Amino acid sequence: MHFPIMIAMKKRMISVFFLLFFHFNINAQVNVADSLALVDFYNSTNGESWNNKKNWLNGKVNEWFGVTVTNNRVTGLSLVNNLVDGVLPNSFGNLTAINAIYLSNNKIKGTIPASIGNLSALSFFYLNNNQLEGNLPNELGNATSLREIHIEHNKLSGNIPVSLRYLATVIELVLSHNQLSGNIPGELGDLRVQRLELNNNQLSGEIPERLKIIRNLNILKLNNNQLSGEIPAGLLPIICFMVDLSSNQLSGNIPSDLGNNTTMAHVNLSNNQLTGEIPPTIGNMSGLQTLELNNNQLSGNIPSSFDKLNRLSSLNLMNNQLSSTLPDGLCSLPNLDFLELSNNQFTFDGLECIGSKQRSSPFANYAYDNQKTLQLNFADLKISLSAGGSLPNNTYYFYKDDELLNTVKGDSSLTVSESGKYRVEVTNDKIDRLTLHSYTIEVNISTILPLQWIEFTAKDCSNKVCLQWQTENEQNTSYFEIERSTNGSIFDRVGTQTSYNNPDKHTYRFTDYTPVNGLNFYRIKQVDIDGVYTYSNTVNVKISSENTITITPNPADNFVMLSGISKAEKILIYNVEGKLMNQWSNINGNQRLNIANLRNGIYIIKIFADKKENNYKLIKQ
Repeated sequence: MHFPIMIAMKKRMISVFFLLFFHFNINAQVNVADSLALVDFYNSTNGESWNNKKNWLNGKVNEWFGVTVTNNRVTGLSLVNNLVDGVLPNSFGNLTAINAIYLSNNKIKGTIPASIGNLSALSFFYLNNNQLEGNLPNELGNATSLREIHIEHNKLSGNIPVSLRYLATVIELVLSHNQLSGNIPGELGDLRVQRLELNNNQLSGEIPERLKIIRNLNILKLNNNQLSGEIPAGLLPIICFMVDLSSNQLSGNIPSDLGNNTTMAHVNLSNNQLTGEIPPTIGNMSGLQTLELNNNQLSGNIPSSFDKLNRLSSLNLMNNQLSSTLPDGLCSLPNLDFLELSNNQFTFDGLECIGSKQRSSPFANYAYDNQKTLQLNFADLKISLSAGGSLPNNTYYFYKDDELLNTVKGDSSLTVSESGKYRVEVTNDKIDRLTLHSYTIEVNISTILPLQWIEFTAKDCSNKVCLQWQTENEQNTSYFEIERSTNGSIFDRVGTQTSYNNPDKHTYRFTDYTPVNGLNFYRIKQVDIDGVYTYSNTVNVKISSENTITITPNPADNFVMLSGISKAEKILIYNVEGKLMNQWSNINGNQRLNIANLRNGIYIIKIFADKKENNYKLIKQ
C-alpha cells in the first residue's frame, strides 16, 4: 500500500538531481550561494524583459551580461539602464564577496532588503533613479567596506539611520530626491565623507553642529528640505568646494567664518530667512566663483571687500533689503558675467558703472530693476528728492495728479504753486534698465499736513503678503488703515494699526494672510485725530500659487473644510497670541474639521501641503 508513495519520492529525487546537475553545470565552479542569488534576482526582476540578458541562466556565470567573477566568487553586478523591473530578493545578501553593485536607472521597486548588511566586501552601491520605497535599513551600517552610496531619486521615507555612522570608509553618501524625514543625525559627523547630499527630502530640525567635524568634506547639499535654526559656526569653513543650503527655513546671520574658506567655489544660501548684513570676510574667499544669497532678508550694503573676488562669475542678491552704494570695484571684476540685484533698496549710486559695463560687454547678464521707492520732500513750495548717481545723468519726470507736469534734466527739485498729488520718476542715461519712483505726496498749499511717508513695500512671504512702511514727523495722527484691491481702483480695508503720533521715524509692519491668487494692490490710509486723512502710494505684489487653498466656510461656526488640495500633511490652528489650539494630521480635501471648541474670534490656520506652508486667517463666530 506504500508503493505509490515510494514512486513519488523516487521521482522527486530524480528531479532534484537534474536541477543540481543543471546548476553546477551553468555555474562552472562559481560559488553555489552566489549563483543561486543571481538566479533569484533574475526571476524577481523580470529578467526575460531586460534590455540585455545575454547568457543569463545559460553557460558560465562569468559570461552572464553585467556579472564579474573573481576567484569563483561574484564580485560585480552592473545592469545600468537595463529595464530591471521588480524587487531585490533577500538572497541578494548572500553575495558576500561582491564589491560593486550598479543598478541605476531601472524600475526596481519595493524595499532595500536588510540582508544588504551582510555584504561586507561591498564598496560601490548604486541604486539611484529607481522606484524604491520604505526605510533605509539599519543593517546598511554593517556593510563597513562601503565607499560610495548612491540611492538618490527614489521614494525612500522615514529617518536616516544612525547606524550609517559606522561606515568609516564611505566617501560619497547621496540620498537626495527621496521622501526622507526627521532630523539629520548628528552622528554623520563621525564620517569622513567627501560628498554628502541629502537635498530634496523632507528633513526638518536644525543642521547638526557635529557635521563640522567631518574631514575632507568637498560637497554638502542640504537644499530643498524643511531645516530651521541658524547655520552652525564652523561648518562652512570645512567645506572644500560647494555648499547648498538653499530653500529651507534657516534664520539668523550668515556666519562670518565663511570668509575663512579660500577653496570654496560655490555657495548657495538662497530662499531662506537669513537676516543681518553680508559678512565683509567673504571678500577673502579667493576661490569663490558663484554666490547665491537671493530671497532672504539681508540688509545693509554689499561689502567693499567684494572687489577682491577675481574668480567670481555669478552673484545673485535679488529679493533682499540691501541698500547704500555699490562697491566701486564690483563692475571691474574680470569674470563677473551674471549679476542679479533686483528687488532691493538701491538708488543710482554705484549702478552707473554696472550699466556701462552691461552695454559694452556681450557676456554680461545684469539685472537691477525694482529698487528703492524714493522719499519725496516738500518745503518752501518745492518738491525734491535724492536718486543718487551723477546729477547730470539723471532725468526727472514730475507728475501732478498722474499727469506729466514737467521734465527736468539734472535738477531734482521743482517749485509748485498748486495743491495736488505729486510723484516723480527718475531715469539715468547710463542705467537704461532702471526707473526709480517716488512715493506720492498730497500737497495742500494752504495747509500742509505734517506726516511724511518715507517708504512702503510689499513682498510675497510664502503666499502671504508682508507689508512694511515708514513714517516721520507724525503730528495729530491717530491710526493707519491697510487697504487692499484686486484691480487697483476699488480698495477694501484689511487691517488697522494705531500710530505712534510723535516726530520720530517709525516702522510699521502688517501681514495679509489671505491675499488673492494673482495681483494684490495695497495702500495705507493715515487718519488724523480730527478725521483728516492722507494716502500712501500704491504698491502691488503678485501671488502665484499652483494649488489655491480655500477654507470654507469663513467665517465659520463649528467646522471648516479645505478645498483646492487633495491632502494636507498637517493642519495647525493658533490664536492671535500664538497659542496652538487645534491640530490634525493627514487630512483629505473637503474633510470636515471640528472647531466647536474655539471661542469666537480671529485665528491663524497653518496648512502644510505639497512641501509648502500656507497661512490663512480664520474667523470663528
